[in-house]
Amino acid sequence: IEGDKIRVKLPGVTDEEEARKRLSTPAVLTFRNTKNELLMTSNVLGTPGASLDYDRNTNKPVVSLNIKDNDTFYRITKSVSESSDKLITIWLDYEEGDSYQNGECGRDGGKKCISAATVGEGFASNNVIIQGNFTEDEASELVDLINSGSLPTKLTEISTKTVDASFGNETLKNVGIAGIITLGIIILIMIFCYRISGLISSICLITYTITVFLLFNAIDGVLTLTGIAALILGIGMAIDSSVITLEKIKEELSNGKKLKEAYHDGNKRSMVSLIDANITTFIAALVLFIFGESNVKGFATMLMITIVITALSMIIINRLIMKNIILSKFFEKKEQLLLGKISKVKIKNYLKFSKYNIIMVSIIIIVGLFITIINGVNLGIDFKGGSTITIKSNEVIDSKKVKEILDNYEIIEEQKINDNETYIKLNNTLKENEIKALKLNFSEIDYKSDIAVISNIVKKDLTKNAIKSLIIASIAILIYISIRFTSTYAISSIIAILSDVLITIALFSIFRIEINFIFIAGILTIIGYSINDTIVVFDMIRDKINQSKKSEKTKEEIVKESISLSLKRNIITSITTLTAVIVLLLIGTSGVKEFNTTVLIGLISGTFSSLFLAPYIWLKLETHKQKNRKNENGNEKEQNIPKEKLIKGINS
Repeated sequence: IEGDKIRVKLPGVTDEEEARKRLSTPAVLTFRNTKNELLMTSNVLGTPGASLDYDRNTNKPVVSLNIKDNDTFYRITKSVSESSDKLITIWLDYEEGDSYQNGECGRDGGKKCISAATVGEGFASNNVIIQGNFTEDEASELVDLINSGSLPTKLTEISTKTVDASFGNETLKNVGIAGIITLGIIILIMIFCYRISGLISSICLITYTITVFLLFNAIDGVLTLTGIAALILGIGMAIDSSVITLEKIKEELSNGKKLKEAYHDGNKRSMVSLIDANITTFIAALVLFIFGESNVKGFATMLMITIVITALSMIIINRLIMKNIILSKFFEKKEQLLLGKISKVKIKNYLKFSKYNIIMVSIIIIVGLFITIINGVNLGIDFKGGSTITIKSNEVIDSKKVKEILDNYEIIEEQKINDNETYIKLNNTLKENEIKALKLNFSEIDYKSDIAVISNIVKKDLTKNAIKSLIIASIAILIYISIRFTSTYAISSIIAILSDVLITIALFSIFRIEINFIFIAGILTIIGYSINDTIVVFDMIRDKINQSKKSEKTKEEIVKESISLSLKRNIITSITTLTAVIVLLLIGTSGVKEFNTTVLIGLISGTFSSLFLAPYIWLKLETHKQKNRKNENGNEKEQNIPKEKLIKGINS
């Protein structure tokens, strides 16, 4: 994880105690002669101690040793090369009484002598090769064994989580069903709104989904629940790239342009929005990856992949298909069949509600703060420390039996998921022997149990990383927007994002929803998605300002027009993205429930703030900035006016 802590994942392990024993017992690597006399310890090796390599002449697998102490290694190997048998043996956990016998080196049968190599000369190189008639698997195993013994460090278990296969399989199944349902709903929405163009976008969306899975598999990504959630969320975000472009094209058509010209200008205008929006979301994902813990890293990895694949399938391929269709001239004078209903957007004054919007947002935040001060925040064990137990049975779970087993522990919360599944949170940090005993007790009454433990050490690290992630993500986004736009845009964006985050936290506090580390993944998703929406609106404002130099529209008129033009796009994008979240919540996937609840609240708030808060705040900042500029110019003019000289007795 960081510093002196590591995280180990062992999929498919059936014997937990054996796994714990192997991890907690340090393996000691030694080099010996055939008389079992100690020649060298693992101190002669660097880090890593060994690696898999291939013979340059035969291309057969070999083991390459990374030598740190060249002098010692040369002296010992030189001495062995001059001995009668010229053999050096490598041992793991050598004990008094162990003995090397010719032909009996290797791990077969549990032998601790893992290799016996013939030494022909002294080696003074940093890299020394162990050759043999190895298969690739055998060479890889020897590399792992040498590396496991070259760092004789005792590992202490500070937190643990064991998951029965049935828990993971059911959740994965539910998430998979949610993905298929989401994809189907989004395709129907796109075809209804954009006709043939919507169908093309849907085909590209399916291509996008398949490509993301293939790429994730190619980089050996670990598909966690949050990773799948990021994929489903990415489906909604990917369709946004099509919606932005199609709405820009329809806007150009409504202004009287021909299809070919409208397509060219709409694409050109939308490209800037897409670049800025996706880069800011990528920044949020990158921060998650760098500072997040394991499951969140899976989410961040998938989110970054979805952004890259979006650029390929939903922008490049989609546009290429659309370009060829338009160049065929088949849809000349059939624009509605290609793009859906085309009409002039009515400009409405949404700014007149802005003050009330700010009051409403402020009330929610203040109420949430007030309740937080009185009742505190419902922190999960990720931030409090403790243990959680998920119990599952083929029959209806007897709550009395469960409480009898947990009689010696402090139960903070008991939540009935359904008749066959119960979630329990303990204030106690369970130890290894306690976990073993509880699992045994539950198994005796035919209950399966999934136990997770978070120690105070891990709790502090998670809290620190969560705060660090939020701060760095905000600063990075602020810097990027200041460079791409201006400081007033950046300040407005951060205020809008901050309101989204505070509203989400306030509602979690009001409704006593548990805040765990997945909540932080949700918050950073909100930041990325909210800024995505806000940038699209700001890009529209910037675009209209450039166009208004001829018409001399006021900034207030431009903001009103930009909000009206962006409204449909924001609503469609939010609906497609919210579809994924709502479907996951309805299916009842407990593994990502908190994440999806966070994103559900945040997306609604983000859509609202990007349309009705951020533009208003930007307008007020620009007006204030303009007034200051006028005052400064006025003072300068006043200073340049010649002043009458005062002469006592004449004009004073």
